[in-house]
Amino acid sequence: MKQVKRWLRAVLKSALKPLSDRWVYTARSGLAKGMRLKGGFQFLPKPTPKESALLEAIAPTLAGKVIYDIGANIGITTLFFARWAGAQGLVVAFEPTPPTAKRLKENLRINRLQNARVYELALGNSEGRAEICYAPEASGIATLRRDMAQGYQKEYRMQTFSVEVVPLDVLVEREQLPLPNFVKIDVEGFEYQVLQGAQRLIEHARPAMFLELHGASAEERAITWRQIHDLLSHYGYAITAVNGVAITAENLHEHGNLWYCVPAHLSSVG
Repeated sequence: MKQVKRWLRAVLKSALKPLSDRWVYTARSGLAKGMRLKGGFQFLPKPTPKESALLEAIAPTLAGKVIYDIGANIGITTLFFARWAGAQGLVVAFEPTPPTAKRLKENLRINRLQNARVYELALGNSEGRAEICYAPEASGIATLRRDMAQGYQKEYRMQTFSVEVVPLDVLVEREQLPLPNFVKIDVEGFEYQVLQGAQRLIEHARPAMFLELHGASAEERAITWRQIHDLLSHYGYAITAVNGVAITAENLHEHGNLWYCVPAHLSSVG
């Protein structure tokens, strides 16, 4: 039954994608509800994403703040953050996949948002170039990791692009970016590398962070999620899952892949 539902959903999305790529519509659901969009399927009723309650609870604290949206996709979370940050705040969005970055910029323009800046590059732990694999029919499927791309190829038709990769610490210094109060990271398995390249920022700015973790296999997740947990613990972060349960070294894989991370002396929200 699940396979049938997945197939039907894929058929529906394939049929509607040419329309959503041309049509400017008002999002009916999700974090960008009420905002104007091009691309995606926010004109369809959809289940509430698991992270929505947490991000909506945090949102009132973001007024006037600096937010980094790492893995911005077409801009759902970027629009959400920009709406709450307001004219005195700033959203710095990072999206390396060229077609997706173009759509992200378009959605910011459609909504006349002046408080967001887009960097069309990937973040990592070293400078250089890398190939990103991307599924045109599902813009959220884009990864720098070949092992994850191989898994996605079983279900999606993938394209590759050569993209610039820069450590966040290097980019912040090079571009003189304001340090963030809040960081969202959703980069399809490259989360640990992004955090490795942002350690000066983590140490000095102490931003709250929301992570969506991924992995190619249970074995690989066992390694990389522990590495992420150890790195953040080293910098004095407390980690909770979206269900409010504290994440420890003993229960890393028991409460899902959505982690909210704050310096330990702060409350879990806000």
